[in-house]
Amino acid sequence: MRVEMEFLGSGTSSGIPTIGCDCWVCHSTNPRNKRLRSSVLFRIGAGENETRLLVDATPDIRLQALRADLSSIHGLLITHTHADHCHGLDDLRGLYWGGGREPITLWAYPESLASLKRTFAYIFDADYEYKGIVKIDAQVFEHEPFEAAGVTVQPIPVVHGNMRVAGFRIGDCAYITDTNEVPDSSIEKLKGVKLLILDALRRAPHPTHMSLPKALETAEKIGVERVFFTHINHDLEHESVNKELPEWARLGCDMLKVALEEDGKITVTEPDSNGRPLPIAF
Repeated sequence: MRVEMEFLGSGTSSGIPTIGCDCWVCHSTNPRNKRLRSSVLFRIGAGENETRLLVDATPDIRLQALRADLSSIHGLLITHTHADHCHGLDDLRGLYWGGGREPITLWAYPESLASLKRTFAYIFDADYEYKGIVKIDAQVFEHEPFEAAGVTVQPIPVVHGNMRVAGFRIGDCAYITDTNEVPDSSIEKLKGVKLLILDALRRAPHPTHMSLPKALETAEKIGVERVFFTHINHDLEHESVNKELPEWARLGCDMLKVALEEDGKITVTEPDSNGRPLPIAF
């Protein structure tokens, strides 16, 4: 089974460039330093048999979907309900229309679903009169694997300050954002993962996110072949930081595609300076 993870966004909650910031990364002309809010698209399989699972609905989802030429999805996985990860829920109406107006199945922790129902009450209100909104089929998960559009998804609980956040493992690929600690019990659930996308906010320690050194340490503990970092702020300049990292680790960037092929090989497709996909050796 081929599993691809496409970076729809790789930035922290404020995005990069950050409003009002005069730092050199925010003023960089390198497109790899332009970061929308963090989200990933799982593509499982290929061609007509491809299953597309979106992780989170950021405030940038409209632009992210247009940029990725994404018109429909088979499901939505919610990591947690901080604004930068769910406040694009209303904009999923376009993907709902593109999917033939079939309700989009959403999977979340029970507390995350409760939060979404408070924030977006009208979306979950069966009697809401206006029809131009996304329709959601809400499902919850806890610790056990669940089936999402025929794909087995293993939730990976991680710590984000005092909040529980869900990472997701599909096959030997995993995505973990917004965490300052991956518990040992979750490390065990990640054993055998070859390709990982992991939170790495900045160099310095942070109370609710992993620093780059801690993220590297965590990836080594899991034993992955390749790790790409996400939820990156303006402390980390793409090119210079990548030169410092071991060859099995890289900063992610918007529109980067990383895949675990059926033969077990990892392939990487990075956007060129014009935003076009460009295969690269890694």
